[in-house]
Amino acid sequence: MKQTATVVLLFTLIFLASCNKNEGRDELPETLPPPLSVQDSDRPTPPPLRGGAHTDIPDLSGAKVIVPDMVKGKWKSIKLMLENKKTHEITEHAVNLGEIWHVPGSNIQVKVGIFLPDLIIQGTVFTSVSNELKNPAIHVVITENGAELFEGWLFSLFPTMHPFQHDNFAITLKDVLAS
Repeated sequence: MKQTATVVLLFTLIFLASCNKNEGRDELPETLPPPLSVQDSDRPTPPPLRGGAHTDIPDLSGAKVIVPDMVKGKWKSIKLMLENKKTHEITEHAVNLGEIWHVPGSNIQVKVGIFLPDLIIQGTVFTSVSNELKNPAIHVVITENGAELFEGWLFSLFPTMHPFQHDNFAITLKDVLAS
């Protein structure tokens, strides 16, 4: 019986020792490949997917935005919904792409950037796979008294996904208007 226990213990130790060896494992490269880049100088600088109090958002600050030709010039403006959290009043505001909108009764400004009707993220590239409103998203930069509060994407189909956070206001993407 002692010999059986010794043999089992010996095989267990051999098994555990073999599990700790690195033989046959793939090793990570010392450097990662460079991010994709867009050579077109007329393409916009990358808006990162970050902002608010969210810590679960990956850092895509090196990302690029590619607006496909099928999308360029096809969309004129967006409709933002503004909720005053104190009065619970909800209002709609049409803002042209590329313009700055001032939130009434505040020092908050919303710079409306790139609109992608069917947003996808492929690695570090933001783009649209069609001109259909399948995943409409607008990139915005929101400031108050010149300080950046939020830079990121607002999604009309998923308004609570990485939303703009503020004590007094909620801003969401409601709709988009074609050119």
